[in-house]
Amino acid sequence: MFKIINISKKYKNQTIFNDVSIDFSNPGIYLFQGVNGSGKSTLIKILAGMIYKTSGNIEKDISISYLPDKFSMPKLMLSKDYIKLFLSMTKREKMASELLDKFQIPNRRIGFLSKGNQQKLALLQVLYTDADCYIFDEPLDGLDEYAKGILKDIITELINRGKIIIISLHASNLFSKLKPTIIEFKDGKISLKKKRGKKDEEEI
Repeated sequence: MFKIINISKKYKNQTIFNDVSIDFSNPGIYLFQGVNGSGKSTLIKILAGMIYKTSGNIEKDISISYLPDKFSMPKLMLSKDYIKLFLSMTKREKMASELLDKFQIPNRRIGFLSKGNQQKLALLQVLYTDADCYIFDEPLDGLDEYAKGILKDIITELINRGKIIIISLHASNLFSKLKPTIIEFKDGKISLKKKRGKKDEEEI
């Protein structure tokens, strides 16, 4: 179970969103779409437990793996050693070389990698952590088309395994064939557009 009930968030006198209820319990992909400042990242951080809501309730009995929009990594560590480090938690260190090759990441010190390759490393850490729900804040930033395709394949596999995927994006058709539930942030309002079965729209 994973749902928010009548959630509101305010910063001083500014209301980011008010009285929002969404049920994320069903496996599948949920896309947050909207311009910068519309509240996507704020709700993502609340779902991930990074910041507090102002009011409302969260009902959650699942594990979460979360990628923020800015991810800090040890800049002097080699990329292969970094992959081995987080894979060691699940005893899969031998996959390190395979993942470097698959994502085309050079084995260099992380601080000398390109922005796109650093993003790939961050994604790998989140994707290869065993969880019930995976939350990503703007994960496509810096990725080339090849890496986007691999990300889509991995997310497809996770959905087939019954996982919940929540992704914040400006706009993208990358996941359209996965029949996402689109949650649109616009003009201070949040609307839910379900693309499973009948097309419908509900302001929440």
